[in-house]
Amino acid sequence: MTAPAPLRLIAAGLLLLLAGCTSPDSRWTDIGPVYTPTNVRGPAVWPAAVRRVAVLPAHDASVLLTPEFTARYDGIWNRALNHTQRAEFVGVSRVNLSAWTGSETLASTALLPSNLLGRVARETGAQAVLFLDLTHCTPYPPLALSFRARLVDVATGETLWMADEQFDASTDPTARAARRYARGNSSGTGDQTEGVLLSPARFADYAFQAVTALLPPHVAIVAKPH
Repeated sequence: MTAPAPLRLIAAGLLLLLAGCTSPDSRWTDIGPVYTPTNVRGPAVWPAAVRRVAVLPAHDASVLLTPEFTARYDGIWNRALNHTQRAEFVGVSRVNLSAWTGSETLASTALLPSNLLGRVARETGAQAVLFLDLTHCTPYPPLALSFRARLVDVATGETLWMADEQFDASTDPTARAARRYARGNSSGTGDQTEGVLLSPARFADYAFQAVTALLPPHVAIVAKPH
């Protein structure tokens, strides 16, 4: 016997409701702990004398990436730095660095040319130089990006700030943090959170923003008493 039309409509509605329950809003999948970078060292307050920072091109410390792929991270890194408004960040091109040193990139841990810091200071007017080493990169899902950053005073050669972090999207806390970042910083329509776990550029945007946000503030943050 065929069910009356009203009953068929009710049954169809229940099926649609159940189908919807199998595709929940992705926000519900982000409940739980998120990865927080902690391997960062530096002063409590941004150095007042550092008003301009020369940002060197990303260096492939893994020796596994092509120069073209490595260079894609330069703009993403500079964008994250400028977002912090800690100083004026001036990107040094690979062409200029090669003219000054004979190398398009320099590792933060390498023995630096004796005249490098002085040359960068003269050419850019910067009071500090920022290095970026890509120590590991997996450009296909599950994405992973590890990098080391080092801020150096051009006058003294002293390390002012340093970070050494690993972001692995195969772990739930990191994937969750990346999706939350994408949700809060997406300018497109609809839920684009899963794309951050598929695009190396968008994942790097999340990772770089997470670390540059830990640059020392201009004013010391005093913890409120409980």
